[in-house]
Amino acid sequence: MRTLLLSLLVIWSWTSTYASAAEVVPLKIGEPVGGHIHPAICRSAKGTLVVTFGRINHRDLRILRSTDDGRTWTSPEPFALTVNKSYYPGSLTALADGRIVHAWNRWSEETNEKEPRRVLYSISSDEGLTWGEPVALPFDAAKRSVIRHPLVELSATRWLFSLDDATLLWNPVSQKSEPFGDGRLHGLVPIVRTPRGTFVSGAGLRSTDEGKSWQPIADFPDIKTQGWRHELVCLSNGTLLASEILGPGVGGERIRYRISTDDGVSWDRHYEYYNPGRPIGGRACPRTVELDRETIGVVFYDVETKPAPSLFFLRIPLSKLVD
Repeated sequence: MRTLLLSLLVIWSWTSTYASAAEVVPLKIGEPVGGHIHPAICRSAKGTLVVTFGRINHRDLRILRSTDDGRTWTSPEPFALTVNKSYYPGSLTALADGRIVHAWNRWSEETNEKEPRRVLYSISSDEGLTWGEPVALPFDAAKRSVIRHPLVELSATRWLFSLDDATLLWNPVSQKSEPFGDGRLHGLVPIVRTPRGTFVSGAGLRSTDEGKSWQPIADFPDIKTQGWRHELVCLSNGTLLASEILGPGVGGERIRYRISTDDGVSWDRHYEYYNPGRPIGGRACPRTVELDRETIGVVFYDVETKPAPSLFFLRIPLSKLVD
C-alpha cells in the first residue's frame, strides 16, 4: 500500500508539473508560407475555438478548430468562400446566440489585389464547420474599407463595426447601417464594451454614454499607429488587455499585454508572454480569447522559426496577469 501511494504521488506530481508547464509553452498549430498571416480567433458559446490565418499571402486563407480549449487542433483547411479568390485577413466574432461571424476583406475584384478593398462577412451556425453566403458591408468605392478586429454585438440587430473608413452600427436583419455615437471615425482600431457598459476605443478614447461623447485616456497603449497589428480585449471580469509588440524592427522581439483593471481608466500593469530572446521577424499580430474564468488563449505567429513560419497557440493563466 505504501509503495502504491508513493507511486500515485509521483504520478500526480509529474502530471501537475507537466500541466503547469503546458500552460506557458506555445503549441504550433499551423505553418504559413509567408505574407500577411494575420490570425483571428474566437470561442463559440459551446466552447469551440475557431482560428483563421493566411497561409499564402492573399491567396490561401485557412481555418482550423479546437474543441478542447486549444490542447489539440484540426488540420488547417482552406476557407471555402475564398478558394480561388484573393483576400486580405479579417476577424472572427462569437455571437451570444451561438453563431460565429467571420469578416474578411476582398480587393476591388475577386481575383486581384488592387484597391479599394471592401468588407464581407459570413455566418456559421455549426461551430465553424460550414458558412453562409457572404454579405457585403456598405462602402464608398473611392475609399479603402478594411476590418481586422471583432465586431461588438450590442444586440441581435445592432453590431458595431470599427473599420478603416467607417465606425458604424449594422443591422444584420435589415442590412442597414447608421453612425455610432457621435459619428466620429475611430479608424482601423478595436473597440470593446466593458461589463459596466463603458466603451474603450483603440484610438485612446473612453465613453460612458453609448459613444455620444469620448474622453482621452492618459498613458494609453499606442494601438492607433498600427491598429491592424495590435489588439484590445475585454474579459468577462472586466479586465482589459491591450497587446504591444516591443523591440527593434517591424516584428520586434517580444509581446506583452498592457492591463487595465479599472474600466479602462489606467494602464499601469503589464505582462510579457512571448520573448524568445531574438527578433520575432514578423508582425506577430496576437489575437486573444477568454477560455474560462482562469485562463486565456492567444494565437500569434513567428516568421523566424525554421524550416517555415509557424502559427502558435498559448494558454496563459489569468493569475499571471492580475494579482
